[in-house]
Amino acid sequence: MDIAIIGANGDVGRQLAVQIVAHQLLSPRSRLQLVGRRDGASHRALHGLRADLYDAFAEITPEIDVALAPEDVAADLILFCAGRTAPTTPNQVVDRHSLARANREVFESYARVIAERGHGQELVIVVTNPVELGVAVFARHLGRRRVLGMGAWQDSMRLRREIAADFGVRRQRVHAYMLGEHGDALVPVLSRLWIHGFDDDENAAARARLLGDRRPSDFAAALAAGKRELGQLLAESRVAEAFRLAEAQPPDLRAVLLPLITHISGAKTAISTAAVTAEMVELLLGGAQAVLPAQVWLEPEDWDGPRGVLGVPVICGLRGWSTVTDLDMSGEERAALHAAQIAIAARIEDWSHD
Repeated sequence: MDIAIIGANGDVGRQLAVQIVAHQLLSPRSRLQLVGRRDGASHRALHGLRADLYDAFAEITPEIDVALAPEDVAADLILFCAGRTAPTTPNQVVDRHSLARANREVFESYARVIAERGHGQELVIVVTNPVELGVAVFARHLGRRRVLGMGAWQDSMRLRREIAADFGVRRQRVHAYMLGEHGDALVPVLSRLWIHGFDDDENAAARARLLGDRRPSDFAAALAAGKRELGQLLAESRVAEAFRLAEAQPPDLRAVLLPLITHISGAKTAISTAAVTAEMVELLLGGAQAVLPAQVWLEPEDWDGPRGVLGVPVICGLRGWSTVTDLDMSGEERAALHAAQIAIAARIEDWSHD
């Protein structure tokens, strides 16, 4: 098993390389390819990163090489982290339209060459934002079953962490999803929340406590209001106050607002993004079929909604994903998920034209 990190010189890519090696996700006989651009800083920095990894983890490092062009990418599992990222200062608006236009050509350039020169079985995990656009581009070139976006996995892990904190349990005991878009069109699925170790009555009480009198259709407006209030605080450099305000919100809102503040504060979210991506990789490398929430390209035969990219739970392994599962949810949550897919499709259509 060989892994390539495209964009290995970026904040997330470097962290991901460290975590893959430190957690021994690859054996010493496997290969980790660090991919960058010959015309950027990568042609120097990635050779240095390679040496640093060998220096730090001498006894456990896989074979590591450096590639500086799309045609040199050669791996079984490709982690796509290249491209521009959202600004980190509160006075700069996160313009997903501009971000998408900038990263569209990066997605296209690699997807086209991998389709032409690859061995035809590569599995791609898209980390770069907009995740949905990356999934759409790679799915068009490689086939939709071989492409996963990690956004729904990261959002679901954040939701589970916040729920776990409220109930004083470990995140691993919480079963809940954050589906839809890795952006504003998020859908927290709490109607089937399950905390392992709780009995039926305790889980029913946990769901009632989390949901209160809120409805799934209320989430988007609450998130938008929270972003506006936090944006004002951050524009005035009241970072500690912004964190306190976000921490007072329900778990589903905290799961979105806290990472936003972290990014805008200048700390970014590279460590957490790399960590959850490495966790996703570890599950896939385990060899068994796993249920993972991920952005994938859906056709009408996959579910009861329209075609296009959406974050849903899928059964997947190293050959890609096969089946959508775990969509047992309330009618309102399902309606919100359908609306999210329509919104995502409209955005991808807009981003795909000059």
